[in-house]
Amino acid sequence: MRCVLNRGFHLIVLILSLCVICSVSAAARSDEMRVTLLGTGTPFPNAERFGSAILVEVAGTKLLFDCGRGVVIRLTQAGVSPKEIDGLFLTHLHSDHIVGIPDLWLSGWFLGRSKPLPIWGPQGTSSMAKHLAQAFAFDTRIRQAVPDPLPAAGVEVDPKEVAQGEIYNDGSTRVSAFLVDHGAVKPAFGYRVDSAGHSVVISGDTKFCQNLVDFAKGTDCLIHAAWSAGWKNPAPPSQRSIASAEDGGRVFAIVKPKLGVVYHYKDEEGLEDAVRKEYNSPFVIAKDLMVINIGKTVTWNGKSSADRTPDGDKSRR
Repeated sequence: MRCVLNRGFHLIVLILSLCVICSVSAAARSDEMRVTLLGTGTPFPNAERFGSAILVEVAGTKLLFDCGRGVVIRLTQAGVSPKEIDGLFLTHLHSDHIVGIPDLWLSGWFLGRSKPLPIWGPQGTSSMAKHLAQAFAFDTRIRQAVPDPLPAAGVEVDPKEVAQGEIYNDGSTRVSAFLVDHGAVKPAFGYRVDSAGHSVVISGDTKFCQNLVDFAKGTDCLIHAAWSAGWKNPAPPSQRSIASAEDGGRVFAIVKPKLGVVYHYKDEEGLEDAVRKEYNSPFVIAKDLMVINIGKTVTWNGKSSADRTPDGDKSRR
């Protein structure tokens, strides 16, 4: 009997110890940023790579950057309901970055959002939100009717047109907008998210841009658009509106993030070699649903930015 009691006591101690360890681990994770690359594609339809959309989760807040094709499906695959999105930030108003907005807005409402959806974006965002409400007026009117009316506040959109500088601050997380160079598309913005001593920068669509470099200094993770390896693009550099992979590598080399990420690429052929011409530290070519955790180190798909050899890194993809 005494032996059984001793075993029971030791089992209880073990369970309590594991609970303490788990709670400490959870506390540590709550201080990290979790970045999910929901969509890494382009305007060209691709079943493997949906439209531009990046989810940043930090301090209990879920922020979405761009809202391209299929975003609600990708959110669901990532285990996040569209009703949980606390704010949407648009880099620019090209269709491949915004066509998912009606689905995010209305599906989030249908699934239980009871407050307006805030949207930050460039000039034209308010007009777009107004016309979306007009376009879907029949649907929203019917769904507010008896016998099962959805809450009126949940179908409202709260658009805010941004300028460069801090545009969001909830006391623990800050979002700053900065102007980038997307050729004739003006204004176009990138975003920097800072929280708990960590940061991520999202370039949006841009060419090589010194303003982006300035805002990205000191960041842990830099997610940069790159259309293709330079030799794959027949347009002369002066006529391009989006960075080449070499341009992305140049930015990584100046900023020196713990992890560089290339996304929004049309063609992966030669992409890695083109970045490596300029940059020899950890970087990854983005894939849909890739998850990046930003804490003391930056990890992705079981790999770490600290996992490097003197000649470079051991985990490029």
